[in-house]
Amino acid sequence: MRQASTRLLFYFAILFIFSCSEKTVHSDTTNPYIVRDNVISKIKNLSQNQILVCAHRAYHKFVPENSLASIKQAIEAKIDIIEVDVNTTKDGILVLMHDNEIDRTTNGKGYISNYTYAELQQFSLTFNGEITNHKIPTLNQVLSLSKDKIILNLDIKRVDVSKLHQQLKVYQMQNAVFSYIWDKRKIEKILAIDSSYAVLPEVSNITEMEYYLENVASKLQHLNEKSFTSENMSWAKENDILVFMNILWKPDEEFIQNNTKKVDAILALHPAIIQTDHPKKVLTYLKSKNLHN
Repeated sequence: MRQASTRLLFYFAILFIFSCSEKTVHSDTTNPYIVRDNVISKIKNLSQNQILVCAHRAYHKFVPENSLASIKQAIEAKIDIIEVDVNTTKDGILVLMHDNEIDRTTNGKGYISNYTYAELQQFSLTFNGEITNHKIPTLNQVLSLSKDKIILNLDIKRVDVSKLHQQLKVYQMQNAVFSYIWDKRKIEKILAIDSSYAVLPEVSNITEMEYYLENVASKLQHLNEKSFTSENMSWAKENDILVFMNILWKPDEEFIQNNTKKVDAILALHPAIIQTDHPKKVLTYLKSKNLHN
């Protein structure tokens, strides 16, 4: 009898712990950027009745691109997603830098791979040709700043994807981000490490679209000018594919001059995400069209 009572108490204790843990995980239902399942589910839910905005190289119209300040401004502006570029220093530190050379974005010169992270601290990021007090940030700083505040699109440059995945795991963010990866071999490598990792492959035709549908668990594809057609968008929706589309360059340039024809044509096909260099203005425009909450 004493054994049965002890066993019963043990079962009640386990049920209590489990119920408490469930409440802890789901306690904050007001923050749309906390990813409880995975980033694909989150994007799917958020894009059901709106088009999400991705800020290219973060919010870089007032501060340097790929800086911590640009990420903070995107968060403050309530942008849905930011795209940032991950690169690697001489001593293997993952940092934000679009180019393999630091000439364009800092007051230094040379390849980023020729400098240790400590050596890079002697340089400052530039903005419109002027030297600022902003420094090249590490990926660790970016993950700490953005966690549960905004969705990250990590554009993979010269990066060991196994090291990237390890860093994401430290922050428990390996399923909370997605990555644009141009190199098909790197897509295969990171999926070999984690088959559920959300990759964003760029596709130029239906053959490539079908290949990634069959071989990648995350249903997210970056259509480009060649593949972004009404037929392919119909196929994507039939196959539950979330479409990422750029309005960068010409559409963006015309948009800020109040010529919205190209942007409107893209919006008419209703991709899940559009990427722009003018995220706040695009967000305001989407709201005016009832295409964003």
